[in-house]
Amino acid sequence: MGSMNDFQKALENKMDTFAHACYRITREFPKEERFGSANQLRRASLSVVLNYIEGFARHKTAVKKNL
Repeated sequence: MGSMNDFQKALENKMDTFAHACYRITREFPKEERFGSANQLRRASLSVVLNYIEGFARHKTAVKKNL
C-alpha cells in the first residue's frame, strides 16, 4: 500500500507542477489575450487536475459495489 501512496504523492507533485507551469506560461501572453486564450488554457489545466481528483475519489469501496 505504501507504493500507491508514493505514486499518489508523485502524481500530485506532477499535477501541481503542471498547473503552475500553465499559469507561468500564460502570464507571458499579450495583454489582449489575458481574458481569451490565457484564461481558457488556465481553466483547462485546472480541469485536468480536478478531473483526476474526482476520478480518484470514485474508486472508494462503496462506489465499486455499485459497478
